[in-house]
This record gives sequence, C-alpha cells and structure tokens, in this order.
Amino acid sequence: MGKLSYNDKLSMQMLCEQGFGAKAIISSYPDKGWKLNTVKKVCSPVYRTGSAVMRKRGSGRPATASACAVCRCKTIYPLVGPAKL
Repeated sequence: MGKLSYNDKLSMQMLCEQGFGAKAIISSYPDKGWKLNTVKKVCSPVYRTGSAVMRKRGSGRPATASACAVCRCKTIYPLVGPAKL
C-alpha cells in the first residue's frame, strides 16, 4: 500500500460512508492512481470502526513491550548476579 495523505483517506472514508464500493471510489478519482487493494484496505476500518484516519484507543504497540527493557535486564544481571533466595 502506497503513501496516502490524510485528505485522501478522508475522501475515501466519505465515499465509503455514502455507500460507494472500492471500484466506484477509484473511478471517482482516476487521476490519483489508487490501486483496488489500497482502497479496500482503507475502507475496511471505516466499516469496522467508523473511521479511516483515527485509531482506536489502545491500538498499537503497548508501552511495556519495549526492546530496551530486555537490554536493561541483560546489562543489570552481570552487575547484580543471580537472585539469592
């Protein structure tokens, strides 16, 4: 999927909400050169969540799942040693 501007996604969202299909959206903007699969991928969140540009809260990578946390554990372990029970 190529880079789409915010305005392009809003245009697609508006047409999806009006009931246009992917092929009809492409024929509405022939100068844009959008691929059928790209338009389908932009329209699918519109049907699921109601928006193509806004993400649902909590979507994406969790803040606790960082690669740095693993690196810190590997660097601290040799300094502290194994846990003593």
